[in-house]
Amino acid sequence: MVLALHEYEFKLLSFLKDKKSADVESIWSGTSLGRDAVLWASESLKSKGAVEIKIDSGAEVELGPEALGYAEGFPEQALLAELGKGPKKLDGSINGIALAWVKRNGWADISDGKLHITEKGRKALGSRYEQESVLKLLLSKIGSNGNNVAYVSDEEMAGIEKTLKELEHRKLLLIKPKSRIASISITDIGMEMLSREKTASGIGQLTRDIIKSRAWTESGFRPYDVEAPVAEAYPARRHPMKEFMELVRRMWVSQGFIETAGPMIESSFWNFDALFSPQDHPTREMQDTFFLSNPEILGIAEKELLKRVARMHKKGWNSWNEDISFQPVLRTHTTSVSAHNIKEYGNSSMLEYPIKLFSIGKVFRNESIDYKHLAELHQLDGIVIGRGLGVADLKGTLEQFYKGLGFKVKFKPSYFPFVEPGLEASYYDDEHGDWIELCGGGIIRKEITKALGTDMHVIAWGAGLDRLMFKYLGINSLSELYKNDIGWLRKRKPIKL
Repeated sequence: MVLALHEYEFKLLSFLKDKKSADVESIWSGTSLGRDAVLWASESLKSKGAVEIKIDSGAEVELGPEALGYAEGFPEQALLAELGKGPKKLDGSINGIALAWVKRNGWADISDGKLHITEKGRKALGSRYEQESVLKLLLSKIGSNGNNVAYVSDEEMAGIEKTLKELEHRKLLLIKPKSRIASISITDIGMEMLSREKTASGIGQLTRDIIKSRAWTESGFRPYDVEAPVAEAYPARRHPMKEFMELVRRMWVSQGFIETAGPMIESSFWNFDALFSPQDHPTREMQDTFFLSNPEILGIAEKELLKRVARMHKKGWNSWNEDISFQPVLRTHTTSVSAHNIKEYGNSSMLEYPIKLFSIGKVFRNESIDYKHLAELHQLDGIVIGRGLGVADLKGTLEQFYKGLGFKVKFKPSYFPFVEPGLEASYYDDEHGDWIELCGGGIIRKEITKALGTDMHVIAWGAGLDRLMFKYLGINSLSELYKNDIGWLRKRKPIKL
């Protein structure tokens, strides 16, 4: 025996029989059903055509502590009332928030070092202030629920949305789009079902006792709708940036590369000098590099290595200052890790060449922030150490990697102090109408490999991983990765690893 109506469904239809339509709260308080039972029954009856559900696409508005403090009035209203009595001298006694908003509202202007009320301000005296009215409306909706959250319907939102945005800009509240059931109405099908169907509870969940007693043979089962809507589940998951890093890591490992790592705080020796960057190069200036005051210096233990690098600079740039070499910095690229690797693995009788190495890590640049630049970013660096390596090997390696990510790249000659020849890879971003640089690379200069103690050829490249995420994750700005937008983090498609 299969039951057509569950007891919850029967109670809900019985309540709606005379009223025709009601909201969830009315049904909840007018029946013995709990809120969850009302929601379950309404969705189940909707699937049978017995009720119609009207959805309101409004928003939940969460008030912050500062907003609650404005319940008796806003600071700009208090300042306006004072200005109505006469001009006020601009000094520390004036509330900064109040000053900003009387100016923004056009209630006052400044002249002769004093704040004077304007004609618009005089009209505002004693008049209705929209921000205060909206705040009082929200406070009345909160009532005694204790969670400082008010629901604003779609219809209400139309009249106060602009003011709500102003209050959100002031960081007094947070607006979260939220749909909810506005009303549940019985249909003709529902009326017919109510008149002919009997109600019984049925078995909704099998237990050991029910199976043992065989009670299920007489009671029947509650119908189970496999298409009934359920609450969304948000399981724990990695941040998309971490997922992308793992994807990149696996791609390089699958090509036979070994991952290495290095310190974020580096000496200028490893960050610049070992890579043949002149000590008077613009990238070493304060506007490009973060220099550290603690520790004051980072010395080099291997004096012979220090001497070889010093000779390289004196011969190539006619300049060398050991004190500059010991300056600590936040690394500006993970190429410093590659420099360590060339020194460590470039000349060993125990290893089989070629050796493929890569590193992924944070780097730091004192740059102007825009949609494709941040002061903190992630970089990939890779090298291959061996004999007979050239530009063709480098291009082939990079093309294989970027093809795996869905990028068609173009190469052009470029200059970097530590490679010769050098090249740059980029792709065209249709949305921004701009060529986005992906990586730079080349063949490590012989001066560097010699100073680091190897006669091997080394091909190398460095790539900004954050920029790769533009196309791969479908974002418009690097800042989106750090906003912690819970909605986006929950609903985005995970990266297939």
